[in-house]
Amino acid sequence: MSHGDDAPRRRAGLTALLTAVAIASVGEAMMIVAVPWFVLQTTGSVARTGIVVAVASVGAGAAGFAAGPLIDRWGFKPTTVVSYLFGGTAAAGIPLLHALGRLDFVTLVALVLFASLLDIPGVTAVTGLVPALAGAARMPLERANGLLTAVRQVSQLCGPALGGLGVALLGTASVLLINAGVCALAALVVTAGVAAPDRSAAPAPERPAGGYTAELRAGLRTLRRHRLLRTLTASSTAFNGLDSGLAGVVLVTYAYQHLGSAGSLGVLLTAFGVGTAAGSLAFAVVGHRLGRRRTFLAAGFAAGLLIAGLAALPPLPLGAALLAVLGAVAAPVAPLRTGALQRGIPEGQYGRVVAAIDTVALSAVPLGATAAVALVGGVGLSHTVLVISGAYLLVVAGCWAAPGLREM
Repeated sequence: MSHGDDAPRRRAGLTALLTAVAIASVGEAMMIVAVPWFVLQTTGSVARTGIVVAVASVGAGAAGFAAGPLIDRWGFKPTTVVSYLFGGTAAAGIPLLHALGRLDFVTLVALVLFASLLDIPGVTAVTGLVPALAGAARMPLERANGLLTAVRQVSQLCGPALGGLGVALLGTASVLLINAGVCALAALVVTAGVAAPDRSAAPAPERPAGGYTAELRAGLRTLRRHRLLRTLTASSTAFNGLDSGLAGVVLVTYAYQHLGSAGSLGVLLTAFGVGTAAGSLAFAVVGHRLGRRRTFLAAGFAAGLLIAGLAALPPLPLGAALLAVLGAVAAPVAPLRTGALQRGIPEGQYGRVVAAIDTVALSAVPLGATAAVALVGGVGLSHTVLVISGAYLLVVAGCWAAPGLREM
């Protein structure tokens, strides 16, 4: 049998994983629309809606950090399946308890928190599965990670629109139940289509004495001692903070004050998402032929320069085109970061180390948004854009100077 005839079978596991991620990502993006709308509908309070969203975000970050050792204990495939089933079950509980008249505000907050509790472990476990599946498919790791990023991006583009349409036609309760079904389907696809990594030929990693907390500390020690991991943690945290200020504050203010409509914001975000998806697909095709460190730095540098173009507050067509190009050139950063973590983290510690990195990076999101709000109020929108652009370039310069990034 030729390699060409054998290719679909070899790629079946990776195809199943990408399919499950696409399905689950659409459901998660629908939840972003449905949950705040449901809370606002049932409580009538904008403040309570904000509380629910904030608790879910903070709780997901804390749980992600704490659950890191469990990923390594359970394995990547079981963690992926459990995360989908757990989130879907919690989402289904919201409309069901509401229909029974048993949903008070505290229970609602708890269910929304539970729905997002295993988000970080689930994402970590998915990326942990990729190297073995890419190896089985005889596919470069850069290509597999690029496809994973593109699938998530396309799903997240479609999800909010489907969520909004579902809320309008079916109601929020139905959308939440649909999300539960989607999560169950994703779990089924992973269970049936993805083989667990074969560890029979590799020695079992030593588990530190002292149990769970010792494993957590061991992961933090690895993170502290590994120069590349420290550099990626610092850069991811900085980029997250800057991105949250740009997307959550600058673009909203730009659309509201200068373009004059919420629809303009939708166009800008869609253009950026389309550009990111296209850039991720392009990286999937050619990324394995490019120097990793050089591409990482070039993408970050180009992104910093393109952000500065928004300081001119261009009309909508030019702004959308600029954001599409920005999304495309910045797209390689995420799969390159993922690949560096997959290669650099010792066997048996991937879950706890990546969960710790992602939790630290997530903590910068509210800080970046708060700083951007203060800057817009203090120096104006155009100058805020230039500050964010300059900060981007400073982070890239720090990465270029960091010895750890040479280990890429």
